[in-house]
Formats: sequence, C-alpha cells, structure tokens
Amino acid sequence: MSVVKRIHENIDGNFEEHLARIQSYLRQPSISSTGQGMKETAEMTCSYIRELLGGEATLVPTSGYPVVFGKLKSNTSDRTIFVYGMYDTQPVEPLDKWVSPPFEARVVGDRIIARGAINTKGPLIGFFNALKSILNVTGDLPFNFVIGVEGEEEQGSIHLPEFADKCADELKKCEVIYMPMPNQPSEEAPPVLNLGFKGIVYLELECTTNPLDVHSSQAAILPNPAWRLIWALNSMRGEDGVLVEGFYENVEPPSPEDLYYVDSQADTVVKMMTAPYEVKNYRGKSIKAMARELVFSPSPINIDGFISGWTGAGTKTIVPCKALAKIDVRLVPNMTGEEVVNKIKNHLKKHGFDDIEVRVLSNYGWIKTSVKEKVIQAAIKTFKEFGYETVIHPMRPGSAPMYLFCREPFNMKMLFGGLGHGGLAHAPNEYIMVNGLRNFEKSIVSFLYNYSQMQP
Repeated sequence: MSVVKRIHENIDGNFEEHLARIQSYLRQPSISSTGQGMKETAEMTCSYIRELLGGEATLVPTSGYPVVFGKLKSNTSDRTIFVYGMYDTQPVEPLDKWVSPPFEARVVGDRIIARGAINTKGPLIGFFNALKSILNVTGDLPFNFVIGVEGEEEQGSIHLPEFADKCADELKKCEVIYMPMPNQPSEEAPPVLNLGFKGIVYLELECTTNPLDVHSSQAAILPNPAWRLIWALNSMRGEDGVLVEGFYENVEPPSPEDLYYVDSQADTVVKMMTAPYEVKNYRGKSIKAMARELVFSPSPINIDGFISGWTGAGTKTIVPCKALAKIDVRLVPNMTGEEVVNKIKNHLKKHGFDDIEVRVLSNYGWIKTSVKEKVIQAAIKTFKEFGYETVIHPMRPGSAPMYLFCREPFNMKMLFGGLGHGGLAHAPNEYIMVNGLRNFEKSIVSFLYNYSQMQP
C-alpha cells in the first residue's frame, strides 16, 4: 500500500477527531471589526502549530492584530511552501437569520454551520488535520512549511506588509504560496482552480457642506451633500461602464487561452459565486458576455454603501451636513490602485467636485499564475486522481492579499483550491459540507506528495 493511501486511511480512521477539532476552532469567536475573541483565537492557532504539529509558532506584532507565524521542518526536503491563512471573520448579524447559533458550530444535516466555516477557519484546521495524519503515518513532512495566519484579512490586510517585512528572510525561501480552500461550486461539481485574483481598491468619498445639520426649512438656500455626492457618483458611471477618463486604458486584453477557459465554462463562472445567495437578477446581455466581464474587466465602480442624514425611525427634517459613499473597484492585470485613485480624483476635480474628499481604505494588487506552472499541474493531477476534470478559471473576481508574496522580493507562485464545498461566506448560515471535508484533507495530502515529485 502506498504512503498516500495509508495517510488517507489515517484520515478516515481519525475523521471524527478531525471534525471535532474544526468545530472547536469555529466555536471560538474572532471578529476583527469588533475585536471579539481575536487574542484568544491567535493564541489558539499558535497552540495547534506547536502542540498538534510539533512546530514553532510565535505572534508577530503589527500595528493591528498580530500574525501567527509558524514553521514546520522536514527531515528529508530542502523545499519550502508558504501556507497563508486568516483567523478573523466577519460579524454575524443579522442573528435572527441563522438556523443554528453562529459560534456553536453544530452539524446540521450534512454540514457544519458557523461563522468562519468556509471563510476560512474551517479549511485552515482541515489543513492542519491533513498534516497531522502525514506525521502520524510517516513521522516527517514532504516539505518545510512557513505558515502565516493573519487577523485582518476582513479589514483589508492593511498591516500584512509589516509581517512580510519582518519575516522576509524566511519568506524568501518559499517557492509557492498555498491557500488550501474547498473550491467545488457544489458537492457534485468538479473543482475549480483559480489562476489569479483581481486586485481591489476600496475608497470613501465624503462631501461636507456645513458644520452642522440644518432645519430642512432652509433647504431652498443650502447645498445638500447627499445630492452633491449622488451627482458626483452619477458622473463617474454610466449604464454601460465607467466614465472616468482613462479608466480602461491599461486593462490587459485576455489571451486566446484565457478566453477559451472562460467561454467554455461561462455558466459556472457566472453562477459559482452567486448561487448560494439565491441571486435572481443579473446585469448583462448573455451568459458569455457576463462571464467575460466578470473575469477580464475591472468592476464598474461598485457602491458598497451610502450614508447621510437621518436614517432612524420616524421623521427628522434636516439638511444633512455630510454624506459618505463607500465604493470599490476590482482591478485586472496592468491596472494599479494608485492609478485608479488618481484618475478618480482628477475626474472629480474636472467635473467640479474637488471639494469631495477621497480616502483609500485598502488597496490589493492582482495576481496571475500560468496554468503551466508545476504547482498548478500537480493540483490538476491530484483532482484527476479523485475522478475530476479540473475547471480552470484564469482570474477569480474576488481579491486576496496573497499578491504581496507573488511580487518582488518573494516572487512565489500561487495555488488556491482543493476539494470540498461550502458557502454563504459573510452571510447567515455560512457552512462547510462534512463529507467534503474528508476529501478536502485527502486532496491536500495527495497534492503535497504529487508536487514533491515535481521540480519547481
């Protein structure tokens, strides 16, 4: 019997324990926007690396929450993989929409329901479980591992560069950044390999017209910041796209290979991310056109929120003194957050809105890995061994902080994916499928051994 087969059997034999370990981690709250449970979760993550896996683990301080920094040594390999994870989650409101309390991590039918179940505390411990089974069977690991688990991914990873600077010497040894993640759109669907992520720049636009809110009887003679901000936003986007001058000038056109991957899987591309949310309405003329827009084009200035004036119960007749809009733009290859911000500022000034303040809250770059890279080929081989033909997506519409490690001075290749299914990230009733977790852990083992036999 092969080593990989014996490790798979160890996962089967210890799966109830593995499942309980995932549930225990999910029961520990870790909401970065409020601070609830963050210190305890960071320490808990360190304890898994030390006590479960026998590695080194420390908390690397940043200007925000610390990053869990772990190291696992191999006795037989001189190659190193960087495993990226996150221990923070989104808030859980509205609580009345959950069918099971978000921090009880109950098994409800065929799934664990909990905040962080799929995004991404559940998969992180699933990865640790897989390594534990490797150690149980072989006493060694097929790679050295550097582990970085941050506490601010949901806040834009604003202090992750501090971690990268402090731990640069260890990170420069890593050939790949690996985020193990269940990535089957449904339990039956083939796994998706995302070769990249769009970048994102997230902005606040604020208009202030007076020091205080004023009685609305004076509205005829006062500027209203809400209207002014609405007019500014309206000048930036039309029905068919962004109107900001030069917005699209650096967008890299898709390659024939990328067009093939997207066009041949257009329905999956469009519906993979939206299906759990029961989306009924889409904007777009056809599935193929929407798929191409989703993957190859920058997002057309999304308004995340708009705040101004009185929003409570009953009436309060005022001309508000401030209006605030939160917007984001998803970036594609050859675009940068800095250029988009400058173009928006120039647009506002040109159109008479230079009084509107623009603040940058987060700025991720894009990532792109070739399907020809050995790490991608190892993943494709792994999924085929489990009976699946991999669906290749050239670019995931979402964004991720792994871009930091795919550029100078690290230049790592990226792998994001795995078997298994979950959904409703950021929403009530976030879940991960129990049976999928078993194959998720096994696919990690198979991938590591397949990749260990390939030279990078």
